[in-house]
Amino acid sequence: MLSQKKIHFINDISPLADRYPVQNLNGPAKVFPSYATYLFVAETLGDSKTLQISNLYPGRQTNGSSITTAMGDQSSGQLVAYGFWDVSNPLTPGFPTKLALLNLEIYNQTQTDSPRPNSTFDISGLLWKKTQVVRVRKLQAPGADVQDANVTSWAGQTFENGVARGKLAEDRIKGGKITVRASEAVLVLL
Repeated sequence: MLSQKKIHFINDISPLADRYPVQNLNGPAKVFPSYATYLFVAETLGDSKTLQISNLYPGRQTNGSSITTAMGDQSSGQLVAYGFWDVSNPLTPGFPTKLALLNLEIYNQTQTDSPRPNSTFDISGLLWKKTQVVRVRKLQAPGADVQDANVTSWAGQTFENGVARGKLAEDRIKGGKITVRASEAVLVLL
């Protein structure tokens, strides 16, 4: 009889883990910047059983690639927009209830010689009412190269030890123009 053993390649004290739950040889108990990303994803997906997702930008080519300049994407795939429809929501039929906007252009905190680039997404065509005010929550850090969660924030809060610190912050924007800095993502609540 053979015995099976589970092997966890990335365990709680691995340098590849999202946290150190206890003091260990790698350092004190803490979470890493990826922890805030998980919160972004969890809030984006939510708990709806009828949520549908679609890649809005840059879209897909016939070969399946999402990187294209033929459809107007001059960013080489560094700007990405996903739409989320909750088909059980009767208030906004045919319109998304959330958008995830990502600026994947790399910006490191050590790049002090140039200002941080940004791009503006025009979501006005996705609003169910042209005068609609949207709420925007940001996933941000000083740069893509940060290694500490105390400077990475989700919706204005940091999670250095896995517990929210600070007040929840969201922008309210009218007009459908959302600016996203390099190495930043935003969740737009419509």
